[in-house]
Amino acid sequence: MAAVAAVGAAGIAARRAAAPRTRKYSSSPLSPEWTPRPAEYGVGVRRNVAVQMSDGVVLRADVHYPTVPETGQPAPGPFPVLLSLTPYGKLAPPPAAQIGGGPTPRLIRRGYIEAMVDVRGTGASGGSFEMFGPDQARDGAELVAWAAKLPNSNGRVGMFGISYLAINQLFTAASVGPDSPLKAIFPVMAANDFYRDVATMGGATHMPAVRGYGAVYSMLNVINPTLEFLARGGHERPRAGGLAAVRQRGKDQRNYFWPLIADVSAGGEAAYDGPVWDRMRSDPLLPAIAANNVAVFLVGGWHDAFQRGAPLNYAALQNSSVGRPASAPMEPGQPTVDRIRLLMGPWYHVSDFDGLQMQDLQLRWFDYWLKDDETAAISGSPFTFQAIGDRRWYHTGQYPIPEAEPTRLYLAHDGRLADDAPAEQTVAKLTYRSRGPVSGRSLEQWSLGLNSYVTASAGGRTRYDQDNSRLHRGALTYTTEPFGSPTLLAGPITLSVQATADTTETLWVAHLDDVAPEGASRPLTMGALLGSHRKLDPARTWYLPDGTVLRPHHISTRDAVQPVEPGQLTRYDIEIFPTAALITPGHRLRLTLTTYDFPHLVPNVPTRRALAGGLYQVHQGGPTPSFLVLPLADPDSLG
Repeated sequence: MAAVAAVGAAGIAARRAAAPRTRKYSSSPLSPEWTPRPAEYGVGVRRNVAVQMSDGVVLRADVHYPTVPETGQPAPGPFPVLLSLTPYGKLAPPPAAQIGGGPTPRLIRRGYIEAMVDVRGTGASGGSFEMFGPDQARDGAELVAWAAKLPNSNGRVGMFGISYLAINQLFTAASVGPDSPLKAIFPVMAANDFYRDVATMGGATHMPAVRGYGAVYSMLNVINPTLEFLARGGHERPRAGGLAAVRQRGKDQRNYFWPLIADVSAGGEAAYDGPVWDRMRSDPLLPAIAANNVAVFLVGGWHDAFQRGAPLNYAALQNSSVGRPASAPMEPGQPTVDRIRLLMGPWYHVSDFDGLQMQDLQLRWFDYWLKDDETAAISGSPFTFQAIGDRRWYHTGQYPIPEAEPTRLYLAHDGRLADDAPAEQTVAKLTYRSRGPVSGRSLEQWSLGLNSYVTASAGGRTRYDQDNSRLHRGALTYTTEPFGSPTLLAGPITLSVQATADTTETLWVAHLDDVAPEGASRPLTMGALLGSHRKLDPARTWYLPDGTVLRPHHISTRDAVQPVEPGQLTRYDIEIFPTAALITPGHRLRLTLTTYDFPHLVPNVPTRRALAGGLYQVHQGGPTPSFLVLPLADPDSLG
């Protein structure tokens, strides 16, 4: 990977001056082109099939299977089985059903059995709920063995689903061991590190997100037992104990989430990285998935709540598959394996994927790995992505993207992002504010894109998430000169701030926008850091050859917290979540630096007290400059 020094002023100036080029691009994310075979079967279902776990807890599954269209009887098969483990309820109403997954008649009609199981403590299943952890991982492995032996199964199992169902795939795939019936998974929008991806950003808590998540779970686990009881048919109706059973399930959920939320709010152990979050963390599991030879097709979104996680999952799985450290950056030219793939696009957590037929991608993946259909094989580089503002598909192999050169731009006194550090040091003052204008993109991202999804489903378009100009009031802004040729921003981004403060805590929030010639400031990505969480983990931080931080990994345990010393110059390396965006000629990049992201980031009570009244002085230029590291590429350099 090239050092920052090699692509400073000369590199970005060349991009501004170069003449535009034209090129023809493919509209398909995968090659070669592939057409799904016609549907052959009908769809039948057995509801609330009892599956007893090794500890005696009974889980409940809905099994959807192919039928002979003329008779409605089960087709003889044999067929692969697609397994989903959901906490949202097998009969959850929209939009929870969209997050929850199946059944998917498009796959069943083409020769797949689908088994959707309520995870323990949810829906119609017994047991007590907790997010992920060893019990659910063990359940997943046992359910794979059960699914492989279903009537008319061919003994091969795949898994698919979005969000929680995607993360559960990772836990299960790590637990099954080698030579398992589980051959392939298709996790859509899966976290890498729940603490860093969604519970906090740089140690600053996402209290509305955490509260909202708990409220949704509690609500669904009152609704779902009711739906199970009311569903027509001759199937079993577990938990048909009337309103008492429904109330008890809601109480069980509240007893799990509300103490967790209260502990975070009070600044307790759950406000820091540690055992509470270790049980939900999928990144330590990834080497085991590679060792188990499970094929993984990851899908992520540049606007997803787990925006940070999908590329890290990909890099760790590829690294583990070739014997490299899972947490390291991939090296340029590093060998890649075809059984690990990543597809990224400008999508929210709940998305229609801009018309991309995700079920056809799933069908192709499973046809190859579960049915040995060579016509479904995918060729080409395993990392495919679509950038914000661009409809073409880019293809590469490694992450970070080797074609994107890390480029250092300096915060300058006149509001510029400059190619060179100003010789004279100046100071810009930033006063702490706990709230201010709302970023529409942030609000939409952390409400999972539900408004955009509903609006798009009705034929409309969401617009309030397209301009961040309102954030500039009371903030520090730094802007590049206009770009002269198309430039691709793609990969991890770091803002290194040198500053003093007069409080023992600081909060830094950075937004990166694409500024159009007429002034609209389209949001691309953001990051944040609570100053006391600034300590870096050198084993997991990604560095360039000259020591520049490419992607910081902060140690956010209680023991690692370092209060800010008032008046002392302190360096803060802020992780801005990765993105991909095409910057067109005449457009500029703008960094907006502020101290809030309301209502997304809401510090807990002790942190708010430490932040109150803070005045920060940001160094610009001189011997201790603040700077931004951006990965920039020629769009034509990627296949």
